[in-house]
Amino acid sequence: MDQKGYHNEKYLVEQLRKGSEEAYGHLFKQYHRELCNYIAAISGDMRVSEDIVQQAFIKLWSNREKLFIKENSLKKYLFKIAYNLFLDSKRKEKKEFQLLESLKQEAYLGLMETDTSLFEERLKKVEAEIENLPEQCKMVFILSKKEGLKYKEISEKLHISIKTVEVHMAKALKRLKAQLSIFF
Repeated sequence: MDQKGYHNEKYLVEQLRKGSEEAYGHLFKQYHRELCNYIAAISGDMRVSEDIVQQAFIKLWSNREKLFIKENSLKKYLFKIAYNLFLDSKRKEKKEFQLLESLKQEAYLGLMETDTSLFEERLKKVEAEIENLPEQCKMVFILSKKEGLKYKEISEKLHISIKTVEVHMAKALKRLKAQLSIFF
């Protein structure tokens, strides 16, 4: 039968039920672009739209043998499949987002509970190691890391060269890293 027979929706549905790939191709050509535009309009994303429309056509084909559609309702039926698939995808995204948020919240609370004492213990060790630094080295480190001064500002404040500030910082960081590596 030529393409003209497929313009009769009843005949088209009948051919689809029989598994006619030609009828399916006709249906695809007839509605694919319009359906993509419809889903893109509600989703705001052409890529998502094309995925959903592809799923809609696959679902229609998979259920073709059970296809019983009121007269002149094939387009409406196909659009309804696509719309429902879009809603399903949004529900799934929402559930996945809620699950992810829930897992993040649990992990955060778990860290808060278990890490508080561990954090305090580590902080004490860091502070103790800073106190053990040589005096000039400790001053440079504190001015840089705790007070946020730049090397130039530290050199002016302590009346030492910028190079000396760099040497003290390198020495402090190296020593702290060596002393604290076993704790972290």
